[in-house]
Amino acid sequence: MIRGLLVKTQVAATMGVALLVIACGSSDTGAGDSKYPIRMGPDMVAAGAEIYAANCFTCHGDDAQPPLLPAAPPHTVDGHTWHHQDRQLVEWILDGVPLGQVMPKFRGILTEDEAISALAYIKTFWPDEVRERQTESSLEYEKQLAEFGDLP
Repeated sequence: MIRGLLVKTQVAATMGVALLVIACGSSDTGAGDSKYPIRMGPDMVAAGAEIYAANCFTCHGDDAQPPLLPAAPPHTVDGHTWHHQDRQLVEWILDGVPLGQVMPKFRGILTEDEAISALAYIKTFWPDEVRERQTESSLEYEKQLAEFGDLP
């Protein structure tokens, strides 16, 4: 019960920071109608915080608590999540990480939009410059997929 209260309190505090980050940041990625790179909005981040608390926190921790499962990478700037593009990360949430042996697949548990919301929340753990760099990388990845006709 105390753990649940702590998680809810931490989610609420992170939401306040997330809303500030969103309000100060730009969501224009030039990506057109694609879901990727994701466009973080307050509602998406709020939904993502709840999804993350229910499905991800137990193993990965959050920006204030390190991962509880040693094999689970942190999603903070100290981890490597931000080194990957949005589309890849959502696919890994839904279908598992390539060569990953511990992380479960969430397809059938989460929808693609829910996975996107969880990723939007994860992005609030990163400093602005890291979030901008990762978004630019995601945008370039999407351009390459479109150029070579590899979009799903």
